[in-house]
Amino acid sequence: MINSALIFLLLNSSVLLGAVPDKALDKAVKEKDVSAISARISELTEQPKGRGVRPIADAVALIEAAPEGSWYSVDRYKVFLIAARSLSRIPGPVLDKELSKIIKKHPEWPARTLALHSSLLSESSDTIQLALNALHDKTPQVIIAASNLLGKSKEILAIDPLVSCMKRWEDRKTRERAAKGGREELEKMARDRAWLACRDALHRLTGTSLHNADAYKSWVSTHREELDPKTVDLDKTRNQTTGTGLFGLDITGRNIAFIIDVSGSMLATDPPSDEQMEKISRSTGVGKSVEERIADLMESRRRILRARTELKRAVEGLGENKRFTVIAYSTEVQPWSVVLKDATKKNRSSAVSFIEKLQASGITVTDEALNIALSDPTLDTIYLVTDGAPTHMGSRGADMPPDAPELMRRILAETRAVNHLRGIRIFTLGFVDAEEEFLKRLAAENNGRYVQIR
Repeated sequence: MINSALIFLLLNSSVLLGAVPDKALDKAVKEKDVSAISARISELTEQPKGRGVRPIADAVALIEAAPEGSWYSVDRYKVFLIAARSLSRIPGPVLDKELSKIIKKHPEWPARTLALHSSLLSESSDTIQLALNALHDKTPQVIIAASNLLGKSKEILAIDPLVSCMKRWEDRKTRERAAKGGREELEKMARDRAWLACRDALHRLTGTSLHNADAYKSWVSTHREELDPKTVDLDKTRNQTTGTGLFGLDITGRNIAFIIDVSGSMLATDPPSDEQMEKISRSTGVGKSVEERIADLMESRRRILRARTELKRAVEGLGENKRFTVIAYSTEVQPWSVVLKDATKKNRSSAVSFIEKLQASGITVTDEALNIALSDPTLDTIYLVTDGAPTHMGSRGADMPPDAPELMRRILAETRAVNHLRGIRIFTLGFVDAEEEFLKRLAAENNGRYVQIR
């Protein structure tokens, strides 16, 4: 059941702030009638002077606070998106006035997050200013939404406030006083996700991957004159790592799931680079012959070997302040651990032994591997390494598996639905033959990046 105290708080805070609960919308929410909710939200956005904004925000907050399982996750997300899109059609000055009230005064953080998403979708709203104001929020989930928005804004004026926000979330007192609310799975390790969102936003704006606020403050002070977020291209700087990289991608998560594809296609060998071949051709001839060196090189370019090598290095480089698991998948999913474990020396050694034994065979049940990773509510980051399309049927010659398009559509939709307020980052890394457009969308829609493996 929905918490009765929350309902009381929402209804009474609406009256206190000059809004009147909407009976038709309340009835549709109670009945979980998405069509009726959508129709009433559309009608409310037509009310003069933005009077319909607060009832819509209240309804979304109520739905997002409902216990897990009481709403189908896709329906819950659908209502959130309908609300954000409908609100965004209200004229800018009226919308900004009402959204500013929501961000400053609404007692429930899902409503404040909705305000930021609505502003982002509006063509006339002052989204940057609203997001900057939201950086002072005490709730991690609002910080995540505001930071993600500012990171993608390419605005230089967002840098200093983000550094200050990152610094606050490094402070123990800020973390202890973080406001709570919403469903339990949205609260687990949310303070880590808030800090990571600030860090990621600064990475997007500066092109530099650093690991604490003081380092960013110093770097910005030194480079302020030439700093231009509009020129930052993270694809060109992806080889900048701090010693714990995965195919050149810095490992920045705190609560991490490494997901590795070990399907049969991972036995394939990728062609070596021109530089690698030239190096062999210039060898002195001492020891192995050129032909033997080429054979060794080709074997080392086997995808499963490359993936194992990189993953072992990443796991071995994890600091003991991190938590992690490794999830391998092909026809079935093989987790090293179904829950995240502390990155102790013993656990890292155990995971490395697990990785060393992985063999490539079978098909590619990407959806099932993602579901296991996302089931841990403490998760903040996924690194997915793959070389093919999701399938439960397998390939038919050189063509894409027949079930792959629908599986990719479903993965994207269901991941959006479960992650739109959690703020989990999904980084995707694809070998040759990977479905790049799918991997790019999965990363882009979940606060991550796609990396080509060549």
